[in-house]
Amino acid sequence: MKVLGFIPARSGSKGVPDKNIKPIKKIPLLEFSVYAAVKAKQLGILDEVVVSTDSEHYLSTVSQYDIEKDYLRPPALAADNSPTIDAVLDVLNWYSEQHDRGFDAVMILQPTSPFRTPQHIKDAISLMSENSQATCVASICKLGDHHPLRIKRMSDSGQLMDFCDEYIEPEPSRRQDFQPDAYIRNGAIYLTRTRNLVDEGVIRGNWVVGMEMPEANSINVDEHLDYLIAKASLEYDRFSEDLAFFNEFINNKGL
Repeated sequence: MKVLGFIPARSGSKGVPDKNIKPIKKIPLLEFSVYAAVKAKQLGILDEVVVSTDSEHYLSTVSQYDIEKDYLRPPALAADNSPTIDAVLDVLNWYSEQHDRGFDAVMILQPTSPFRTPQHIKDAISLMSENSQATCVASICKLGDHHPLRIKRMSDSGQLMDFCDEYIEPEPSRRQDFQPDAYIRNGAIYLTRTRNLVDEGVIRGNWVVGMEMPEANSINVDEHLDYLIAKASLEYDRFSEDLAFFNEFINNKGL
């Protein structure tokens, strides 16, 4: 299976300004994803790696890596409301026109989920290879306190109510008793067959296979608090094994 590693990194951000290049341990956030993707390419897991950005500055921050350096995302596809699927299709068209190259699938590696490893990338491709009906493999993380049983809504009168009749929170309420297990997409990996991207214009499609990842590798930087958590997680003993790949990366840079 020929897989393109696609890293979307448009410039600008409302929650955290220039979020995609904000440093963690003096390393731009974007570089964590590029480093893992390029390592996967070196191991023969990914065929190519492209950073889809409208910013030459963003691209220059990772220009030392073995990535595609001639592609720049058109500004029209880099607005706040620009769908990721349009950027993916533009890259596929560019590879076809400029290099006469095609791919069986595209793996979206969002910089805001910086801690996925080459092993996670490999595992996602294996899952898709094993599931011929799968339109997408999406990485997920198991929910604890935020299980659907604890998700509520408020009536017009201010009464707190279960969000839906199917999931009524019991009393007493202990998260270890919550069933069934619940998961959330963590944003680290979306692996989609090219035919679904091109023919249907969708990233997930109607048959998504979930790939569970540990909490440490599922950190998603959306707001400033997430950014602080991402920095602290690299020094958290309980996460040391899951984040060893990145701590070694940081140490090798002498930081």
